[in-house]
Formats: sequence, C-alpha cells, structure tokens
Amino acid sequence: MLNPAQRQAAEAGDGPQLILAGAGSGKTRTIVYRIGHLIAATGAAPHRILAVSFTNKSAAELKERLSLLIGDNGGGVVSGTFHAISLRFLRRYADALGYPLAFQIIDSDDQKALIKRILKARNIASDRLHPSYLINWIEHCKHAGLTPENTPEHGWNGINMVELYAIYQNELKRHERMDFSDLILNVVLLMRHHPDIATALRVRFDHVLVDEYQDTNPIQHEWLIHLCSEHKNLTVVGDDDQSIYGWRGADVRHILEFEQLWSGATLHRLQENYRSSANILTLANAVIRENSDRHEKTLKATKGAGEKPDWKVCNDEYDEARKIVQQIEEWQRIGYKNSEIAILYRSNRQSLPLEQVCRETNIPYRIIGGVGFFERMEIKDALAYWALLNRSGDTLQLMRICNKPKRGIGNIGQQQLLAQLSASGMQACEWLDLLASGQAEGAAKKLVPLAQLLVEIRSELETLGDHSPVDRGLNRILEATGYLDSLNAMGEIESAARIDNVRTLQDYIEISMLQDLTPIEFMDRAALLQSSEAISDSEEEEVDSVCMMSLHRAKGLEFDCVVLPGVEEGLLPHQRSLDEGESGIAEERRLLYVGITRARDHVLLTSARLRRFYGETHYPLPSRFIKKLSLDILHQQDAATSVPVQSTPTEGGINIGSNIAHPSFGEGVILSLEGAGDAARVTVQFRRSGTKRLMLKYAALQLV
Repeated sequence: MLNPAQRQAAEAGDGPQLILAGAGSGKTRTIVYRIGHLIAATGAAPHRILAVSFTNKSAAELKERLSLLIGDNGGGVVSGTFHAISLRFLRRYADALGYPLAFQIIDSDDQKALIKRILKARNIASDRLHPSYLINWIEHCKHAGLTPENTPEHGWNGINMVELYAIYQNELKRHERMDFSDLILNVVLLMRHHPDIATALRVRFDHVLVDEYQDTNPIQHEWLIHLCSEHKNLTVVGDDDQSIYGWRGADVRHILEFEQLWSGATLHRLQENYRSSANILTLANAVIRENSDRHEKTLKATKGAGEKPDWKVCNDEYDEARKIVQQIEEWQRIGYKNSEIAILYRSNRQSLPLEQVCRETNIPYRIIGGVGFFERMEIKDALAYWALLNRSGDTLQLMRICNKPKRGIGNIGQQQLLAQLSASGMQACEWLDLLASGQAEGAAKKLVPLAQLLVEIRSELETLGDHSPVDRGLNRILEATGYLDSLNAMGEIESAARIDNVRTLQDYIEISMLQDLTPIEFMDRAALLQSSEAISDSEEEEVDSVCMMSLHRAKGLEFDCVVLPGVEEGLLPHQRSLDEGESGIAEERRLLYVGITRARDHVLLTSARLRRFYGETHYPLPSRFIKKLSLDILHQQDAATSVPVQSTPTEGGINIGSNIAHPSFGEGVILSLEGAGDAARVTVQFRRSGTKRLMLKYAALQLV
C-alpha cells in the first residue's frame, strides 16, 4: 500500500514531522495513512486529531479518503480548511473580541459595496483609489497578521490607507460581520491576547496535520505556532519546490526553516513520482536544482522513460500558436482526448493568439479559472471606446463606457441617456456628433467632453492619413479619457495585468488593420472569438475541450499532455519577478517546475524570437531556465531550421526567424527572404535601426 518512505513518514512517532512530498509522490495518501496510524497504533482519539488543508476541494478529498480507510465518515477526525476551522473556533469565542457569537461573514459583493460607501463618504473617487485595491491591500495586511493599530503608515495618492482600514474594521463590527480574512486573524488575536482561550484551543487537539504547508502565509503560520506550542505534535506535508504564491503572501521560509523553528523535527522525503514519465522528471529535476535555497530532493520515476520533452523556438506568437495546434492535432491522431491536453501560460494575455488559432482550426477549448480574452472587463471597455471612435459602436457600447471613468452619470442619468438617444432616432455615433456640436440637454451634457474628444481624435487621424497610428486611435482615446489612469488606480498587480491585456488588444488591432480589415470586420472577428467561449461550468465535463489556464491555476492538476508557451525572458521568468531579484526568479523557476510536473506523458515548451507588445516589437531571449539544458534532456527544434524559406539552404544557413548581426545596424531578426543566388534579398527587423531590405550577398550578416 505504501512505499518505504511513505510508510516511514506515516508511522513516525510524536513530535514535529516535516514530510517533503515531491510532485506526484502520493502526499495525500501519506497524510491519510498517518492519521490512520495515529488512531490504530497509538490510540489517539479521532476527535482530538485536526487535519488542515487550503481548499474546500482538498478538504473534501481528505475526508473521503479517511472515510474509505477508517470508515464512520472519517472516524470523527476534525478536518477542514484554515478558514472553516477558524470559524468553528470563533463561533465559541468571538464575543471575547466584541462580536456576537452569531456574527455573519460578509460576501464579496457586500464587502465591495461597503468599501465603496466608505470611499464615497470621504469624497475619494475610484480613479484616486480603486475599491479593489483597498480591499486587496487590507487583505494583504491581514495575511501578514497586521491590525489597523500595528500597520505601518501607508499612503496612496495622498490617502491615508491605515485610517481607511480602521474605518472598514469598525464598520464590519458595527454590522456584526467579519470578512474572510478576519476569520484566521481573529483566531490569532484571541490566542495573542486571551491566554485562557489560547490554552483552551491548545488542549483541544493532541495532533495537528497540515497539507500544502509551503503555501502558508504569516498569519496561518502564527495560527499553527499558537495551536501546537505545547504538545508540538505538528505534521506538515508540502514541497518547497512548489511554492508559487509569494505574490499573495505565502512565505516559502516557513517550510525551509521548519527544522530550526521546531527543534527535534524529523525530516521525511517522498521522492518516488507516480505521475510522470522518466524523461519528464529528468527535465523537471534539471530545472529546479538550479534553485539554491531549497530542500534537496530528486524525483524518481515509477513509470517508463516515455517521450523526451520538446522545445520549439517559433518566429512570433502566431507561429507559436500554430505550432502548438499542430502538436495538439498530432496528439489527437495518436489517441489523446482534448480534455487530456492543457496549455498552461504565465500571463493571461498569452491566450489571445491561442484562442484565435484554436477557433480557426476548430479545436474546442475552454478557459479554466478565468474568462476568454474578449470577455475581460478592460477589453470590453477598450473595444467600446475604439468602436465609437471608429464609427462602428452601438448604444450598448456607449452605455458601457458613458461613466467609465466617472463622469457623474448614475443609473437615472443612464436611463435618461437611453431615452434621449432612442427619441433621436440616430445611431450612437451620430448622436455623439450632435452632442459635440453643443446640442445637449440634461444628462447628455455630461457626455459633451467625450463626444468632442472623439471628434477631435478622428480629425487628427484623418489629417495624419497614412502616417496615423496603426491602432486607429486606441491608445490615444484611452489615455485622453483617463481610462488607463483608472486602471492604474486598481493597484500594482491588478492594474498591470489589465493594462497588459489592453496593450495586447492594441497589438491585435494593429495586426488586423495591416491585414486591411475594416473596424466593423474587426468587431465581427472579436465577437466570433468571444462566442467560442460560451461553455458553462455545468457543460465542462460534457465537452471534450483543450484546457487553457494560468500556471498558477494548474497547481494540483494533472494531464496527459502539457504545453508551456512563452518560456522566455520577460514571460517566464516574468519581468516583474526579474525586477525583484533572486527571490522572484527562484519562484518563477518553481512555477516552471510545477508546469512540467503536471504532465504524465508529453511536454512541449515553446518560445518566440519576436513578440509584439505595447505596440512595439520585442525580441525576447530564451528563458534562462532552459537555454543551457542539453539535448539529452530537452529536444530543441528551432524555427530558423524547421521552417526553411526555400528547398535549398540559404547562404550561411540564414532563414526566416534567424537571429543575425549586421556590422552597421546591429542585431535583428530575419522577416522575409526573396529571390535566389546573387539576387537574393532579405528583410530584417533590427532592434535599433528598424526594418531594412538588403542584398543578402553583400549584407555581411552573421548568425547569432
């Protein structure tokens, strides 16, 4: 039933136990059997054993396996998430903090409404401080164990954030509510400041077991220290190599320093992997061993060698998407279902070309834990502005952005706008032209500046003619209206992701305009892409679809075939992590490791020589995580050699996609080749010098 390492961990004695469970090594089985051993062999009372997990799904799985092992619905073992267990404690002791025992938990909608009321009462507009940013900042404070009284001073656009935190907490208490993060923090406050309650909670359990310990944040860590400080019978199961949630408060040091904090701790390593082929594990081990600050462990395969992982270097993001689809079609041909295939990306903005090419080739797909590119709020908003600017917008798009950013048009004002527009008998763009000329009444007067701005920008574009921006005014209108500033008010992490998506839309518009699409044709294309995502949660199991999701979302899942696109500098590792230094890079390396170890049979990594972003062309380098790996570990297929321009090799092996250097113009990428022999010409996009068309014979190009 158990391998020797699992058995040793399951049957360990009392005291602190650290079980390092590598990916696919059977950690849940081990923790369940340890609970069974404590009951059967040591006489521990089931109701005095506490098993803690992070998600409702993992808590339910743990309870189900306990029921199968010891029967009687888990034998009375207390199990649940940190939040669920904390709620049980607070139902007994919340009055010590001034809450009624029958307090309620505020849901996310009510929480946001409360925050909005607080900001409105203080005349703080959302473009100065977005409600979502304030909520996320308060949550971050609570994860760090900070109350308003001990939170360091923090300002945002001249606003005292700590004061708002205090007001929010007072309002929650006045309404007899706690938010989700309060549940754990308030239990810790009970144990910090009420010794009698701390003692009562500590003596309640003889053994505490925690799954996914590498994901604990400071307040969860303190929660466990208080609860186990007397008996020290704490068993934690986790893998520091899979610690990927530092951005939301998880601290990998908790598992790395476990033995220093809990003297006499016993260390167990689970290294036999029951999921992936040997070649996949060879790649995973080669990637993760470059992290210096980690517990030493090497995954060992229980399956055969399998196929060697592939790395394909592509010309650009659309060539990348096409090669990924070609690989999916090959996997389909040899018998894999779409649902057994996953595309795991670092940034949501990577999904656009993948969605488009999957739709063009009739490969069904669904976005897991997110929405399709054209379903995102900021994309719908940006498209509404762009469509109105380019006279392809309608009433719904006008109503969508009439108060984004705030223009003082509330629900009643919007109803008045709809009535006036309907009475005019005009289309939305024509009506805005009328407003721009000064013929506005009532609520419509508040739209006059926007209407005039649209007319002004259209005039600018017409004057520039062929020299006008390829994005047909998208960036100009979003900047001039203050929409981009309103996204920035959401805070660093959320705003960066949303602005990334807007810039990706800008790139996509530019590509489409260069294909001579009209704005209406572009909106049709966007609508078709949007419609391909209409798969409800209830349908997910019925539709055989390729799964697309972020790497963070994929943790804990497994698939037969896994694609990891964009394995390059700036994406994986992500630029924000590069800016953080070694700790950020180490977490990015762990993220790639998690992605690789989701696969049972096949792994494909891709990167691009050229990627469009922020309206510019970038030339990313291959990711430092894989570029030095030997061909024995990772089979590399390069676009420069896999997509020849002509049947015979060109001089010096130069092809489309080749990275080259010119003695005067510097480094660049080959965009096209034409002609043959002495008449051959090459078009090169140089990093510093722009696009040049050269005679290949005399260009003195060198491959780099």
